[in-house]
Amino acid sequence: MTRDNPTDEELVELVKGKTLSVYWYMLRHTEPLTAREIQRGAELSSPSLSMHHLERLRQFGLVAKDVHGQYTVIRDVRVGILTQFMGRGRLMVPRFLFYATFYTSLTAALGILLWLAMDWYSTILLTLLVSVCVVLWYEALKVWREQPFPESERD
Repeated sequence: MTRDNPTDEELVELVKGKTLSVYWYMLRHTEPLTAREIQRGAELSSPSLSMHHLERLRQFGLVAKDVHGQYTVIRDVRVGILTQFMGRGRLMVPRFLFYATFYTSLTAALGILLWLAMDWYSTILLTLLVSVCVVLWYEALKVWREQPFPESERD
């Protein structure tokens, strides 16, 4: 396993824990950030710890440091729990959210249409669709709670 140019599979093993939290924070903030800003945002204990994780990310080719000491993401790789999210910047949401929204809308529309001709086929169809919606919303919320950033960022 090379550290200079690891593959996406190798990054799964290398980017985890606090390093993953730092990377997640940087993915959500697209502007260049200093080590102190990342330390505060990722709720790390010191700027030197922030520098340690940033240097690891830089070695893996995920972030770059400019002449002003600011770091930016240069390679967007979804590793670990990040594979379950879509979007860019502040608009990163669980993949299941799109499915849950679609099936909830479909269930509501069909529920209104089938209300007029309520027979046992309609009841089974609506029960199945409601079950699918419950499972998708559960999965979306489960993934949302597993985000690698600190509790203060979740609000």
